[in-house]
Amino acid sequence: MDLLFSRLNILFFTFLFFTFSLFSQNDSISRNQEVINTMEKYGPSISPTYDTAVCTELVIGILEHLCVLDSMDKNNIRIIVTEDVYQLIENGAPQPKGVYYALTKSNKGIAIDDHKDALPGDFVQFWYPNSWGHCGVLHSIDLVNKTMKLYSSFPSTEGYGIQEFDIPDYCFFVRLKER
Repeated sequence: MDLLFSRLNILFFTFLFFTFSLFSQNDSISRNQEVINTMEKYGPSISPTYDTAVCTELVIGILEHLCVLDSMDKNNIRIIVTEDVYQLIENGAPQPKGVYYALTKSNKGIAIDDHKDALPGDFVQFWYPNSWGHCGVLHSIDLVNKTMKLYSSFPSTEGYGIQEFDIPDYCFFVRLKER
């Protein structure tokens, strides 16, 4: 009887362990995967054309499915400034960092300051020297060739799409914190 009871206990605890493991795996979809899933589900409807929603509006639309943004967060993502953005960059101001600045300032994001630590699902803001800037969600990164593919809204994709970009020196990644 003791042997039977012992075996039943082992079976019961094995069952509990595997059941807990399965639930844990299902519940622990990474936050970055949640960002990607949200982008793939809602991106096309948020930005069906570039004129409907530029890159910042797509990022805001995705983030609103994942966390609460206040008006300051949205303004920081949109980089609402009165000064010349390239002068701000040159002076080391945080505002041109857009989504990076918004999420780190509001404690909703974790700064990814080393590009080698960037992962698919991280948000990114970048600027080419005295040219133009862009933001989106990292799809993939190639550090050897200094390129990245982003989910974003861009003229060449006519709105939502995946576009490849060279990684400029002024490029900032931020990871959305767990809920």
